[in-house]
Amino acid sequence: MTLTTDTSPLVERARALTPLIEAEAARSEHEGTMTPAVVEALRDAGLFWVLVPAELGGSEADVTTSLAVFEELAYADGSTGWSAMANATTSCFAAIYTGDEAVEAMFGDHLGIHAGMLGPIGEAHPVDTGFRVEGRYQFGSGSGHADWMGAGAMEVVDGEPVVSELGLPAMRVFFLPRDQVEFRGNWDVLGLAGTGSYDYAVEGAVVAEPFSFSLLEAVARRGGPGYGIGLFGLTAIGHAAFALGVGRRAVDEVLAIARAKQRLGAEPIAEQQIFLHDFAMHDAAMRSARAFVFDSFAEAEAAVLQEGMASIEEQQRLRQCTTYATRVAADAARFAYTWAGSSGLRNPSVVQRCFRDIHAGTQHLYVDNNTLTGYTQARLAGG
Repeated sequence: MTLTTDTSPLVERARALTPLIEAEAARSEHEGTMTPAVVEALRDAGLFWVLVPAELGGSEADVTTSLAVFEELAYADGSTGWSAMANATTSCFAAIYTGDEAVEAMFGDHLGIHAGMLGPIGEAHPVDTGFRVEGRYQFGSGSGHADWMGAGAMEVVDGEPVVSELGLPAMRVFFLPRDQVEFRGNWDVLGLAGTGSYDYAVEGAVVAEPFSFSLLEAVARRGGPGYGIGLFGLTAIGHAAFALGVGRRAVDEVLAIARAKQRLGAEPIAEQQIFLHDFAMHDAAMRSARAFVFDSFAEAEAAVLQEGMASIEEQQRLRQCTTYATRVAADAARFAYTWAGSSGLRNPSVVQRCFRDIHAGTQHLYVDNNTLTGYTQARLAGG
């Protein structure tokens, strides 16, 4: 089905790749990473750089278009949607937050694809030419085909964590060429099996300061005012869209199964009142979650464009709607898997893959339950 009425060229390009992505999904899971055919198709369509500034050759898409693109890709296959959004957001951060020297290296001759764990897992020790970075990382989604790897680290001097001038922990994100990272595999998981979210290590690599940025104090150096939505708002786009795409695909798949399936000794599923009722509820919940997501992001972007920044409440609502959409999608996938019966149990099964992928997605820190408490705290503080 068509997920959105958005007819922007980027969304149309994403939608046009659905047959290829679907055909490659099983191989992607088997190999643990996006297949070369899909990587090349996404590269040719420019979808790895949806969020990269136009001045660097990217699309600099607005939030609504970006949501729709990632939603389409996740609808075709959860792993592909997840990998693409991870690559796109990480490439965005590399493009807007790092220094000119780094941007020239990463986007000058050709647009690089970025991936990696940006949380401050490692340590960064200042040296004359920059920082010596060390760390062992997990969940480098999209790293199977990335040109550059991100690595988050705490600045450390004489064994003690550094505090910034604003009184915040000095956390930095570094970008290294692929050949400076040791990949360790270790991606054998329940869901999102095709995302290439490999473990990797950085063993004392020296990284020049322009190839890094402050995680908590990042300010966009390039691109239009829309990037004022901030690092965490940009991250939320991909996670929310992933949930919407996978949840909707699960609902659509079980409807197709219900049209033809009849369990032994029971009425056809399409004639069972409890299925008809529950399908309508999950369909409504997914549509409501989508409206909530698109509305929340549009409001935050409008605030940024008009006032230079979104309010704390608007920022927290982006986390709220992302976590909410993930919960709603997980509920929808469980409903679909249960009613699919053996059709969802046996491989290959799109319903089963949706069930596994969205439940893997629920384990991500970005949609942890604590994200919801932040929104309530913001509302309480606002009076």
